[in-house]
Amino acid sequence: MQEHKTVSVLWIKALLAAAEQQGAERSQVLQTAGVSLASVRDGQRLSLEQTLAIWRAAESLAATTDFGLIMGEWVKPAHFQLFALVLLHARDLGEAFDKTIRYTRILSDGGQFRIEHEGEWAAICYEPQAENFSRHQVDAVLALLRGFSDWLACQRIPLKQAEFTHAQPPNLENYQRIFECPLRFSQPRNAVVFAAHWLQEPLALEDSELAAMHESMLEQQLQALQTPDLQQQVMHWLQQQPCLEVTRAQLASDLFLSERTLQRRLGEQGLSFQSLLDQERRQRAQYWLVQTEDSMTDIASRLGLSASSFTRACHRWFAAAPLAVRRQQAQSESSSAKTSS
Repeated sequence: MQEHKTVSVLWIKALLAAAEQQGAERSQVLQTAGVSLASVRDGQRLSLEQTLAIWRAAESLAATTDFGLIMGEWVKPAHFQLFALVLLHARDLGEAFDKTIRYTRILSDGGQFRIEHEGEWAAICYEPQAENFSRHQVDAVLALLRGFSDWLACQRIPLKQAEFTHAQPPNLENYQRIFECPLRFSQPRNAVVFAAHWLQEPLALEDSELAAMHESMLEQQLQALQTPDLQQQVMHWLQQQPCLEVTRAQLASDLFLSERTLQRRLGEQGLSFQSLLDQERRQRAQYWLVQTEDSMTDIASRLGLSASSFTRACHRWFAAAPLAVRRQQAQSESSSAKTSS
């Protein structure tokens, strides 16, 4: 089975927070993207496809034409928790960049970093791992890279230039303010270029013991990503299905397993295909009932259930009929609005 690209919810939450700061309500962004709030709130990672949909929704709903730049500038190291601590306690900037290259996948499979040495200059380059990245996604990463480098060095690092593969936008004011260097567009790479001696710049909070402790935790996370367990694979497969009228045989075929082997391996983990399918159906049902005005018939159909089965399932999941779940949420929102006013 081809490896799926996924993105940490830490990155998704930072993206949604930045969108909200730019006037786009996170619930509206998620609804536009077709992603449930529950998957962001309760999950560990989303697919790259879902992440791209959230980006497009945020870009369209935000109040700025430079959403990516503003997002990258606004996001802080605290959004990335352990990842940021590992960089902070590195010996120097060069080591921090090496760790960024190694552990970026923990935050996102969406892009890769590399360092290119060019005599007295060095370039930190970013390469998206999907062809349909927008300029906003690239801008966000380079602006974030700019801000994180200054944060690690505890000073402003002069840049020789910033390079972008996308065409030059009409307004460069935000680019000039954030990068403070010559800008190059329609280039073969996305990169920030600076004097190579900055790679040897010692970090003020260098601590080899703390770095080793935090890094061991990241290594465990990285190992888990490189060898995802069967439950992760099944849940990811279910999340990619537009309609949940699916069978265990279809899943087994897509995982290149026999149906008997799939059943046995799930059973060893105390799981079953039906329980995982029910979990995904519940999350989608809650989202569609609360966040949309879709008819009960349409929701039931997309869940792969008959109308009567959907009603029984809602009683089991929420102790209420489908329409009652929708009414309860509407009443709760109305009460909250009155209280806040």
